[in-house]
Amino acid sequence: DKNTAEKDNASINSSSINPANADKARNNEAEKLSNDKTVNPSGYQKLSFGQIITPELLNELGLTKEKTDNEQCYYVSNPELSYVDKEYGDRASVLYQIIDGKVALISIQDPSIPFYKDINVGNLASDVMKAHNDELSYEVDKYAVDGDYYNLIANVNFKVIKESPLGEFLKDDNIELNNKQDKLPLQIEYHIKGGQKLSGSTIKATEWTADNKNLLKGEVESIDIGIPEAIYLVEGCS
Repeated sequence: DKNTAEKDNASINSSSINPANADKARNNEAEKLSNDKTVNPSGYQKLSFGQIITPELLNELGLTKEKTDNEQCYYVSNPELSYVDKEYGDRASVLYQIIDGKVALISIQDPSIPFYKDINVGNLASDVMKAHNDELSYEVDKYAVDGDYYNLIANVNFKVIKESPLGEFLKDDNIELNNKQDKLPLQIEYHIKGGQKLSGSTIKATEWTADNKNLLKGEVESIDIGIPEAIYLVEGCS
């Protein structure tokens, strides 16, 4: 009995009480709780970026798929998670974009949905810049008239080591992930309405001037977080 007790104590000391294991367990639990309530780089609720989507999983989570013939790219949402928009009426609070059978992007439309950067739909463009220490790229929206719609884009977990040709999204050989644990590069795109055109249709994160920052107008209409391939798409799946 004494020998058995000593072995049990040794096992406990070498694993469950190990500070590294304890920290990892706490981080995993915190991440799970965070995912349930806040959209973040790990995902939202029961879905994470890169997760394989099957009809069985959608049924299990109570998610509905939009009516579409495009099986390579489509959206799903939770019918119980919706809000009333003044302009559009009933809308899904959160949309999940599925590309090639995997979660590629999460889009926030509801002002009440928390985002890990403490930015919500309805916040000012200046709030977005402040939350990201001004490290965002500016890009006029395809449908903008004099810059009234534009996007502010931030890189989440990688740095650009080689610029991609104009009009192409970032690929694996263009970037370097900050952490080896990360499997997918992620970006955030804030869609801003009520703006005005700045000095150009695009401004890189490294090229902002104080005058341009002071000219930023408008408020967040929606927030997207996902892989560059999905962020690059101009409208939906096109």
